[in-house]
Amino acid sequence: MRTGRAVRRWTRLRTGGRAAGSVTDLLADVYTAALALVMTVAVALTAATHLGAELAAAPPTVSAGVALAPGWLAVLAAVAALGGLAGLAARLGPVALSGPQARWWLPLPVDRRSLLRPAAARWPLLAVVPGALLGAAVALVVRPRLGAGALAAAAVLGAAAAVVAVLATALAQVSAAAHRRARRAADLLVAAVPVLGLLLAVAAPAAPRLPTALPALAAAVVALAVAAALSLDARLGRLRDAVVRERGAAAGEALGALLALDTRALGRALGQAAAPAARARSSPMRWLVRVPVRRRAAAALVTADALLLARSPRHLVQLLAAACLPLLALAVPQPVPVVTIVLLVVGAYVAALATADGARQAHVAPALDALLPLAQKHVRLLRLAVPTGVLVAWSLVVFAALGWRYGDAGSWLVLGVLGAPVWAAAVVRAAYRPLPDFSGPLVHTPMGALPPGMTSVVAKGPDIASLGAIPVLVALLLGAVPPALLAAQAVLAVIAVAVAARPGRAAT
Repeated sequence: MRTGRAVRRWTRLRTGGRAAGSVTDLLADVYTAALALVMTVAVALTAATHLGAELAAAPPTVSAGVALAPGWLAVLAAVAALGGLAGLAARLGPVALSGPQARWWLPLPVDRRSLLRPAAARWPLLAVVPGALLGAAVALVVRPRLGAGALAAAAVLGAAAAVVAVLATALAQVSAAAHRRARRAADLLVAAVPVLGLLLAVAAPAAPRLPTALPALAAAVVALAVAAALSLDARLGRLRDAVVRERGAAAGEALGALLALDTRALGRALGQAAAPAARARSSPMRWLVRVPVRRRAAAALVTADALLLARSPRHLVQLLAAACLPLLALAVPQPVPVVTIVLLVVGAYVAALATADGARQAHVAPALDALLPLAQKHVRLLRLAVPTGVLVAWSLVVFAALGWRYGDAGSWLVLGVLGAPVWAAAVVRAAYRPLPDFSGPLVHTPMGALPPGMTSVVAKGPDIASLGAIPVLVALLLGAVPPALLAAQAVLAVIAVAVAARPGRAAT
C-alpha cells in the first residue's frame, strides 16, 4: 500500500467487516436525515417568503434620522452565519483526523495528499447545504416574488460563498499563526455584524437589491471555490501531524458533548481550540483588608468573578454585540414585534452567558467554592452579583432604545432593570445544572441513546429565562408597559433568584 487511497480502502473494508450495525439501521438513519433536511428547507424557505412579504409592506426607508431598510437584516444575518461557519470550521478542523485515524495513518510512509483528501473535503461538502439554504432565504427576503432561475442562482451563490469561507480557514491551517489570525477574523466578523448594522442604520442607505447579473456572480464565486479547493489539495502534504491530530481531538470532544446535549462541555471543547490566553498577573486584592472579616469571603468571590470578566476581551465583545442585536430590530422604519422579541431574547441570554464564566468554571473545578467558609446557597447568591450588575447596565442601554421607539422611557427602563436578575439567575442555574446520568437505562432516539431525564437537565436555565421574560414579551406585543407588568416582572425576578440559589441534589 503506497497511496493513501489504498490505506483508506483497506481500513474501510476491515471496519465494515466488524461493524455491528445492519443495512436496515443505515437506511433508517439516511431516511431520518433526509426527512429532517427536507422539512428544514421547506420551513426556512416558507418563513423567508412570508417575512419578505411583510417587510416589503413596511414604509420606505427615510434618508434622515436613524432608519435601517428591513432587507439589510437578512444580509447581516447571512454575513454573521458565514462568519460563524468559518469560525466553527477553524476550531474543529477543517482538515482533521480522529484519534484512531491519526495514530494509525499519520506514521505510515504514504502519500499525504491522497490520505487527507476525504478529510479536507468533509467540511466544504457540509457547508454546501446550509450555504445554499442561506442564499435562497436571503434572496426571498429581499425579493419575495423570485423566479426559479434567480432562486437557484442565489442558492448556488450562497453555497459557493460558504465553501469559500471554509476553504479559507483550511488554507490558513498550514501555518499556526495564519490559522489563528483566520479564526480571530471570523470571530471579529460575527461580533462586528451588529455594529455594522447600527452604522447602516445611521447612514440609512437604500434597501438592498439582488444584483442583475446574479448568475454571473454565482459562477464567479463557484470558480473561486474551485481555485481554493485546488490550492488546498496542493498544500495537504504540508500540514503538520500535530495540527491534524489536535483538530480531530477537538472535533471528537465537541461531537460527544453535542450528542450528550452538554452545552458546557461543548463550550469547553470549542474554547480549547482557541489560542491560549495570555497569563494574567495575579491581583493581591489588598483592598479586602478593609472589608470586615465576616464579609471577606463573599467580597473575594465577587471580586474574582469581576476580574475574570474584565480580563476576558472575548466576553466584553460578546456583551457589546449582544446589545446591538435588539437595537438592530428597533432601527427599521416599522419594527416587526416577532423579530424584536427574538433578537432581544437572544441578545439578553448571550449577554448573560458572557457574565457567568465564573460559575461555569466553579462547577468544573469547585476548589474555590469548597475552600471558602460559605454555604452553597450563599455561594450561588454571590455568583449572581456580577451577572446582575452587568445586565442592569446592559438593560439600561437596550431598554432606553425601546423607550425611544415606543415612548414612556421610564417604564421601559424600570422593566429592564427588574428583568436583569432573571437573565442572571438563568445562566447561573444553567452553570450549576447536574451532569446527565448515562449509567442507567437509556432511551433510543434519532440523536442516539439518552437518559430518561435528559430534557429536564437541559432545560435548567432556559426554563427560568422563558418564564421570566414573559412580561417583556407582552410589553413588546402591546408596545407599552402597564404597571401590572412591572409588578409581575418584580415577582418573577424574586422567584428566579430563589430558584437559582437553591442547591441541587449533587451539592447537598
